[in-house]
Amino acid sequence: MKFVIYGAGGRGRWCLDFLIWRKMEDRVLALCDRNCDRIGSICGVPVIKYEEAKQLGNNFLIPFADLKVANEVLEIVRNDGCVGYLFDEFYKILGEDQTSFLREWCAYHHAKHNDEWFDAAEKNEALEVFWGENSPFYQKFCELNLSNVIELACGRGRHLSRYIGDAEQITLVDILEENINYCQERFKGNNKIVYYHNNGFNLEKLQDNSYTALFTYDSMVHFEMMDVKEYLQDIYRVLRRGGKALFHHSNYSADYKADFAHAPHARCFMNKDLFAYLANRVGFKILSQEVIDWYGISNLDCITLVEK
Repeated sequence: MKFVIYGAGGRGRWCLDFLIWRKMEDRVLALCDRNCDRIGSICGVPVIKYEEAKQLGNNFLIPFADLKVANEVLEIVRNDGCVGYLFDEFYKILGEDQTSFLREWCAYHHAKHNDEWFDAAEKNEALEVFWGENSPFYQKFCELNLSNVIELACGRGRHLSRYIGDAEQITLVDILEENINYCQERFKGNNKIVYYHNNGFNLEKLQDNSYTALFTYDSMVHFEMMDVKEYLQDIYRVLRRGGKALFHHSNYSADYKADFAHAPHARCFMNKDLFAYLANRVGFKILSQEVIDWYGISNLDCITLVEK
Protein backbone atom coordinates (compact mmCIF):
# COMPACT_ATOMS: atom_id res chain seq x y z
CA MET A 1 0.00 0.00 0.00
CA LYS A 2 1.31 3.43 -0.95
CA PHE A 3 0.19 6.49 0.97
CA VAL A 4 0.52 10.20 1.69
CA ILE A 5 1.79 11.49 5.03
CA TYR A 6 -0.51 14.27 6.22
CA GLY A 7 1.68 17.01 7.64
CA ALA A 8 5.33 17.86 7.07
CA GLY A 9 6.05 18.97 10.63
CA GLY A 10 8.10 17.14 13.23
CA ARG A 11 5.98 13.97 13.49
CA GLY A 12 5.52 13.68 9.72
CA ARG A 13 9.26 14.07 9.10
CA TRP A 14 9.94 11.54 11.84
CA CYS A 15 7.69 8.97 10.12
CA LEU A 16 9.37 9.62 6.79
CA ASP A 17 12.82 9.26 8.34
CA PHE A 18 11.74 5.96 9.91
CA LEU A 19 10.68 4.67 6.50
CA ILE A 20 13.93 5.85 4.90
CA TRP A 21 15.88 4.06 7.66
CA ARG A 22 13.96 0.90 6.83
CA LYS A 23 14.45 1.46 3.07
CA MET A 24 10.69 1.76 2.60
CA GLU A 25 10.52 5.35 1.41
CA ASP A 26 9.09 4.19 -1.93
CA ARG A 27 5.81 3.60 -0.08
CA VAL A 28 5.39 7.36 0.43
CA LEU A 29 3.76 9.16 -2.50
CA ALA A 30 4.17 12.59 -0.92
CA LEU A 31 3.69 14.64 2.21
CA CYS A 32 0.88 17.19 2.24
CA ASP A 33 1.17 20.45 4.12
CA ARG A 34 -0.27 23.95 3.88
CA ASN A 35 3.31 25.28 3.79
CA CYS A 36 4.19 23.12 0.80
CA ASP A 37 5.36 26.04 -1.36
CA ARG A 38 7.95 27.00 1.25
CA ILE A 39 9.06 23.45 2.04
CA GLY A 40 9.16 22.04 -1.50
CA SER A 41 10.43 18.54 -0.68
CA ILE A 42 11.95 16.49 2.16
CA CYS A 43 14.65 13.94 1.37
CA GLY A 44 13.49 13.89 -2.24
CA VAL A 45 9.82 13.31 -1.36
CA PRO A 46 7.55 16.12 -2.64
CA VAL A 47 5.49 18.20 -0.22
CA ILE A 48 2.21 19.17 -1.85
CA LYS A 49 -1.23 20.60 -1.09
CA TYR A 50 -3.94 18.37 0.34
CA GLU A 51 -6.16 18.88 -2.73
CA GLU A 52 -3.34 17.65 -4.93
CA ALA A 53 -2.55 14.76 -2.58
CA LYS A 54 -6.09 13.41 -2.93
CA GLN A 55 -5.44 12.90 -6.63
CA LEU A 56 -2.39 10.71 -5.97
CA GLY A 57 -4.12 8.10 -3.82
CA ASN A 58 -6.72 7.65 -1.14
CA ASN A 59 -4.56 6.42 1.79
CA PHE A 60 -3.32 8.93 4.34
CA LEU A 61 -1.11 8.46 7.41
CA ILE A 62 -2.12 11.06 10.01
CA PRO A 63 0.77 11.10 12.51
CA PHE A 64 -0.22 13.98 14.82
CA ALA A 65 0.46 13.36 18.51
CA ASP A 66 -2.51 15.57 19.47
CA LEU A 67 -5.40 13.12 19.15
CA LYS A 68 -8.00 15.89 18.94
CA VAL A 69 -6.28 17.37 15.89
CA ALA A 70 -5.60 13.91 14.43
CA ASN A 71 -9.26 12.90 14.65
CA GLU A 72 -10.38 16.20 13.10
CA VAL A 73 -8.09 15.52 10.13
CA LEU A 74 -9.26 11.91 10.00
CA GLU A 75 -12.86 13.12 9.65
CA ILE A 76 -11.88 15.46 6.81
CA VAL A 77 -10.06 12.69 4.99
CA ARG A 78 -12.97 10.26 5.38
CA ASN A 79 -15.52 12.84 4.25
CA ASP A 80 -13.47 13.20 1.08
CA GLY A 81 -13.80 9.48 0.41
CA CYS A 82 -10.25 8.62 1.45
CA VAL A 83 -8.89 6.23 4.08
CA GLY A 84 -7.01 7.64 7.06
CA TYR A 85 -4.70 5.91 9.52
CA LEU A 86 -3.72 7.46 12.83
CA PHE A 87 -0.19 7.03 14.17
CA ASP A 88 -1.27 4.06 16.31
CA GLU A 89 -2.34 2.38 13.07
CA PHE A 90 0.95 3.01 11.28
CA TYR A 91 1.63 -0.73 11.25
CA LYS A 92 -1.61 -1.37 9.34
CA ILE A 93 -0.71 0.92 6.46
CA LEU A 94 2.62 -0.93 6.21
CA GLY A 95 0.90 -4.31 6.24
CA GLU A 96 2.77 -5.49 9.35
CA ASP A 97 1.76 -7.00 12.66
CA GLN A 98 1.91 -4.57 15.57
CA THR A 99 4.67 -6.38 17.47
CA SER A 100 7.04 -6.36 14.48
CA PHE A 101 6.32 -2.69 13.81
CA LEU A 102 6.92 -1.65 17.43
CA ARG A 103 10.17 -3.64 17.52
CA GLU A 104 11.41 -1.71 14.48
CA TRP A 105 10.16 1.62 15.85
CA CYS A 106 12.03 1.05 19.11
CA ALA A 107 15.20 0.05 17.22
CA TYR A 108 14.92 3.11 14.98
CA HIS A 109 14.57 5.42 17.96
CA HIS A 110 17.73 4.00 19.54
CA ALA A 111 19.61 4.15 16.24
CA LYS A 112 18.66 7.67 15.18
CA HIS A 113 17.64 9.68 18.23
CA ASN A 114 19.52 8.36 21.22
CA ASP A 115 23.13 9.59 20.96
CA GLU A 116 22.73 11.77 24.05
CA TRP A 117 21.30 8.83 25.99
CA PHE A 118 24.17 6.54 24.96
CA ASP A 119 26.68 9.19 26.08
CA ALA A 120 24.93 9.71 29.42
CA ALA A 121 24.69 5.95 29.98
CA GLU A 122 28.49 5.67 29.95
CA LYS A 123 28.91 7.96 32.95
CA ASN A 124 29.70 6.47 36.35
CA GLU A 125 26.50 7.83 37.89
CA ALA A 126 24.41 5.83 35.43
CA LEU A 127 26.57 2.71 35.64
CA GLU A 128 26.50 2.63 39.44
CA VAL A 129 22.77 1.87 39.25
CA PHE A 130 23.82 -1.54 37.95
CA TRP A 131 27.30 -2.05 39.34
CA GLY A 132 27.30 -0.37 42.76
CA GLU A 133 28.02 -2.75 45.65
CA ASN A 134 24.50 -2.34 47.04
CA SER A 135 22.80 -2.55 43.66
CA PRO A 136 20.23 -5.38 43.39
CA PHE A 137 21.45 -5.87 39.82
CA TYR A 138 25.04 -6.44 40.93
CA GLN A 139 24.07 -8.74 43.77
CA LYS A 140 22.23 -11.04 41.36
CA PHE A 141 24.89 -10.68 38.67
CA CYS A 142 27.42 -12.17 41.09
CA GLU A 143 25.48 -15.44 40.92
CA LEU A 144 26.21 -15.87 37.21
CA ASN A 145 28.88 -18.21 35.87
CA LEU A 146 30.77 -16.06 33.35
CA SER A 147 32.63 -18.90 31.63
CA ASN A 148 30.57 -18.31 28.47
CA VAL A 149 28.21 -15.38 28.91
CA ILE A 150 25.77 -13.59 26.59
CA GLU A 151 24.96 -9.90 27.02
CA LEU A 152 21.63 -9.36 25.27
CA ALA A 153 20.96 -5.88 23.86
CA CYS A 154 24.50 -4.75 24.58
CA GLY A 155 24.11 -1.29 23.04
CA ARG A 156 27.53 0.30 22.67
CA GLY A 157 29.15 -1.92 25.28
CA ARG A 158 28.82 0.30 28.34
CA HIS A 159 28.73 -2.63 30.78
CA LEU A 160 31.59 -4.67 29.35
CA SER A 161 34.42 -3.05 31.30
CA ARG A 162 32.70 -4.07 34.56
CA TYR A 163 32.85 -7.81 33.89
CA ILE A 164 35.25 -8.51 31.04
CA GLY A 165 38.06 -9.42 33.44
CA ASP A 166 35.95 -12.16 35.03
CA ALA A 167 34.57 -13.65 31.81
CA GLU A 168 36.24 -16.28 29.67
CA GLN A 169 34.03 -15.95 26.59
CA ILE A 170 31.54 -13.16 25.84
CA THR A 171 28.88 -12.91 23.14
CA LEU A 172 27.51 -9.41 22.56
CA VAL A 173 24.06 -9.38 20.94
CA ASP A 174 22.12 -6.42 19.59
CA ILE A 175 19.33 -5.75 17.09
CA LEU A 176 21.19 -2.72 15.75
CA GLU A 177 24.02 -3.37 13.34
CA GLU A 178 25.32 0.11 14.20
CA ASN A 179 25.79 -0.95 17.83
CA ILE A 180 27.57 -4.18 16.90
CA ASN A 181 29.89 -2.26 14.56
CA TYR A 182 30.57 0.27 17.32
CA CYS A 183 31.47 -2.50 19.78
CA GLN A 184 33.70 -4.25 17.26
CA GLU A 185 35.70 -1.06 16.85
CA ARG A 186 35.65 -0.21 20.56
CA PHE A 187 36.92 -3.63 21.66
CA LYS A 188 39.04 -4.38 18.62
CA GLY A 189 41.74 -6.96 19.30
CA ASN A 190 39.98 -8.66 22.22
CA ASN A 191 39.74 -12.29 21.25
CA LYS A 192 37.31 -13.34 23.97
CA ILE A 193 34.40 -11.39 22.43
CA VAL A 194 32.00 -12.71 19.77
CA TYR A 195 29.56 -10.31 18.08
CA TYR A 196 26.04 -11.13 16.94
CA HIS A 197 23.65 -8.80 15.10
CA ASN A 198 20.31 -10.52 15.71
CA ASN A 199 16.69 -10.00 14.67
CA GLY A 200 15.40 -8.60 17.96
CA PHE A 201 13.38 -11.58 19.13
CA ASN A 202 15.52 -14.73 19.18
CA LEU A 203 19.07 -16.13 19.19
CA GLU A 204 18.68 -18.47 16.25
CA LYS A 205 22.37 -18.43 15.25
CA LEU A 206 23.63 -19.50 18.68
CA GLN A 207 24.18 -23.17 19.48
CA ASP A 208 22.05 -25.27 21.81
CA ASN A 209 23.21 -25.95 25.39
CA SER A 210 26.38 -23.87 24.98
CA TYR A 211 26.27 -20.88 27.35
CA THR A 212 26.66 -20.61 31.11
CA ALA A 213 24.82 -17.31 31.58
CA LEU A 214 22.91 -14.46 29.96
CA PHE A 215 21.99 -11.02 31.24
CA THR A 216 20.27 -7.93 29.91
CA TYR A 217 19.97 -4.50 31.57
CA ASP A 218 17.74 -1.52 30.71
CA SER A 219 16.62 -3.01 27.38
CA MET A 220 14.06 -5.76 27.86
CA VAL A 221 11.95 -3.14 29.65
CA HIS A 222 11.16 -1.89 26.12
CA PHE A 223 10.48 -5.30 24.53
CA GLU A 224 7.00 -6.31 23.48
CA MET A 225 5.62 -9.21 25.52
CA MET A 226 5.42 -11.37 22.38
CA ASP A 227 9.14 -10.83 21.82
CA VAL A 228 9.93 -11.53 25.49
CA LYS A 229 8.18 -14.89 25.12
CA GLU A 230 10.22 -15.72 22.01
CA TYR A 231 13.46 -14.70 23.71
CA LEU A 232 12.77 -16.76 26.83
CA GLN A 233 12.18 -19.85 24.76
CA ASP A 234 15.41 -19.41 22.82
CA ILE A 235 17.47 -18.42 25.86
CA TYR A 236 16.39 -21.67 27.49
CA ARG A 237 17.58 -23.50 24.37
CA VAL A 238 21.07 -21.97 24.29
CA LEU A 239 21.87 -22.17 28.02
CA ARG A 240 23.59 -25.22 29.47
CA ARG A 241 21.81 -27.15 32.21
CA GLY A 242 22.36 -25.16 35.40
CA GLY A 243 22.93 -21.98 33.39
CA LYS A 244 21.34 -18.81 34.75
CA ALA A 245 19.80 -15.76 33.12
CA LEU A 246 19.33 -12.34 34.73
CA PHE A 247 16.62 -10.08 33.33
CA HIS A 248 15.77 -6.44 33.93
CA HIS A 249 12.21 -6.19 32.61
CA SER A 250 9.11 -4.04 32.85
CA ASN A 251 6.67 -4.33 35.74
CA TYR A 252 4.20 -1.90 34.15
CA SER A 253 0.74 -3.38 33.69
CA ALA A 254 -1.54 -0.40 34.27
CA ASP A 255 -2.39 -0.24 30.56
CA TYR A 256 -2.52 -3.30 28.32
CA LYS A 257 -1.89 -1.05 25.31
CA ALA A 258 1.42 0.17 26.77
CA ASP A 259 4.29 0.18 24.29
CA PHE A 260 7.57 1.93 23.66
CA ALA A 261 5.81 5.03 22.33
CA HIS A 262 3.10 5.36 24.99
CA ALA A 263 4.16 4.48 28.54
CA PRO A 264 6.24 5.80 31.45
CA HIS A 265 9.92 5.55 30.55
CA ALA A 266 8.86 3.72 27.37
CA ARG A 267 7.95 0.56 29.30
CA CYS A 268 6.01 -2.17 27.55
CA PHE A 269 3.17 -4.15 29.08
CA MET A 270 4.55 -6.74 31.50
CA ASN A 271 4.64 -7.52 35.20
CA LYS A 272 6.51 -9.67 37.68
CA ASP A 273 4.03 -12.54 37.74
CA LEU A 274 3.45 -12.62 34.00
CA PHE A 275 7.19 -12.78 33.37
CA ALA A 276 7.52 -15.61 35.88
CA TYR A 277 4.69 -17.46 34.15
CA LEU A 278 6.32 -17.15 30.72
CA ALA A 279 9.73 -18.20 32.04
CA ASN A 280 8.25 -21.17 33.88
CA ARG A 281 6.34 -22.37 30.84
CA VAL A 282 9.48 -22.61 28.70
CA GLY A 283 11.19 -24.63 31.47
CA PHE A 284 13.03 -22.16 33.70
CA LYS A 285 13.15 -22.36 37.47
CA ILE A 286 12.51 -18.94 39.01
CA LEU A 287 15.28 -18.29 41.55
CA SER A 288 14.33 -14.77 42.60
CA GLN A 289 12.35 -11.68 41.64
CA GLU A 290 12.68 -8.16 43.01
CA VAL A 291 10.42 -5.27 42.06
CA ILE A 292 12.31 -1.95 41.88
CA ASP A 293 11.65 1.74 41.39
CA TRP A 294 12.99 3.47 38.31
CA TYR A 295 13.85 7.17 38.25
CA GLY A 296 11.05 8.31 40.50
CA ILE A 297 8.34 5.82 39.54
CA SER A 298 7.59 3.22 42.19
CA ASN A 299 7.62 -0.47 41.26
CA LEU A 300 8.07 0.23 37.56
CA ASP A 301 10.58 -2.56 36.88
CA CYS A 302 11.57 -6.01 38.05
CA ILE A 303 14.79 -8.01 38.25
CA THR A 304 14.30 -11.72 37.66
CA LEU A 305 16.92 -14.47 38.01
CA VAL A 306 16.16 -17.86 36.46
CA GLU A 307 17.96 -21.17 36.04
CA LYS A 308 17.77 -23.92 33.43
